[in-house]
Amino acid sequence: MPLSAEPTARGIVDFLGGPAGRFARPRPHWMTPTRAVIAVAWVFLALGFLAKANCAGGVRDGDGAVQLNWSGNRHYTSACYNDIVPLFAGRGLDQGGFPYAFSWVEDGVTRYMEYPVLAGLFQGAIAAVARATHPLVVWAGIPAAGWYFALTALSMSVLWVAAITFVMRLVGNRFWDTLLIAASPLVIVHAFTNWDIPSIFCMVAAVFTFQRSRPGWAGFWIGIGTAVKLWPLYVLGAYLVLAIRTKSWRPFSVMLGTASVTWLAVNLPVALAYPAAWGEFFRLNSERSWEWTTVYALLARNTAFNLSPGVLNVISFGLFAALCLSILVVGLKASHTPRVAELIFLIVAAFLLVNKVWSPQYSLWLLIPAVLAVPRWRLITAWAWAEFAVWPLLMWHMLGAENGGIPHELLDAAILARDGLIMAMVVLVLRQMRGSADDAVRRSHPDRPYSDPLQPVH
Repeated sequence: MPLSAEPTARGIVDFLGGPAGRFARPRPHWMTPTRAVIAVAWVFLALGFLAKANCAGGVRDGDGAVQLNWSGNRHYTSACYNDIVPLFAGRGLDQGGFPYAFSWVEDGVTRYMEYPVLAGLFQGAIAAVARATHPLVVWAGIPAAGWYFALTALSMSVLWVAAITFVMRLVGNRFWDTLLIAASPLVIVHAFTNWDIPSIFCMVAAVFTFQRSRPGWAGFWIGIGTAVKLWPLYVLGAYLVLAIRTKSWRPFSVMLGTASVTWLAVNLPVALAYPAAWGEFFRLNSERSWEWTTVYALLARNTAFNLSPGVLNVISFGLFAALCLSILVVGLKASHTPRVAELIFLIVAAFLLVNKVWSPQYSLWLLIPAVLAVPRWRLITAWAWAEFAVWPLLMWHMLGAENGGIPHELLDAAILARDGLIMAMVVLVLRQMRGSADDAVRRSHPDRPYSDPLQPVH
């Protein structure tokens, strides 16, 4: 149990009054552990909303109409930037209509909604509700984009709490590890930076349903998640390693088939009706250069490293493919069958570390796999705070030197610390798989198949 094995957890218990004494008499209480974790999750989601609220406020113009107020570079100075608010008008969501029917011209190129199909439809559905209900709140000085942000945050909060509820049932004998998710600083800075939470929910739902011996439903959720953001597809890689190692092909085949059918059923109608808009996600990702917090950005800022997007595509894809192959080999040669969470964590971490795009909110993808794979409280907490520090430093740097922005060296130091902590977790997971490091999860579940609480019991 974390409360007895983790120094950080023991410190929290001591702060709250210490462990129960030998003469304590347990009695039913309305504040159950499940309710306590959910309450903590809602508190941190509220902090996440407040962290972005300064970018959702409005000001009345000369005609009395409420307009979005981003004056004074507040999106940088208060680190409240998020994609949700500006893309309400930027992607035509304020006008109505089908999200993938909207287009505009930018630098001579016709642009479209650049998100996978279900992400775009999710945005369109929330926008429709926001447009219909905004007249009810405009009296309070809330701009339409701000109201859209609030409804989006509420919807994603429900999905985040649902994901945590699933995790509570996945962690088995280490229930309190879920606090590392519910109370993560990552939630404060990135829960509402973009639309990543729906895909995280789908990933957790896939793992949960597979653990309940429902590979078809697991495939369904992987297909849905991949139609929201591409990365839930990597969950299949983890189960592929286990299928090869255990020679148990039927569950994986069912999951793969259902995921493929689900993804096609969602994507084909839009691809046929709006082919250019459907392909915008792939076009934009192939043509964009490195993102600010990647290893390629560090090299570009500190050396003469300057490669074209095409070359970066080849390098990042090649490195990721090589790392995935290495994970396969390690998984097959490990002294005991790897846990599902360990493999998912390694694949997602590999993608983030070598991909040319690491939007800061992508780190949310790694949070739940990390907690399930390597629940070392001090290590995960240190990593989460490093992620927390990267965001304001990135915003401060992007403000520009002419506006008092910080030099890139401070940002680079935070990024290196963040990457170093992720690599430390990777090394620890690899040592767990080799049997040379203590695996707290395996030790806590000797009665489960492969000592893995994420594996189904037949």
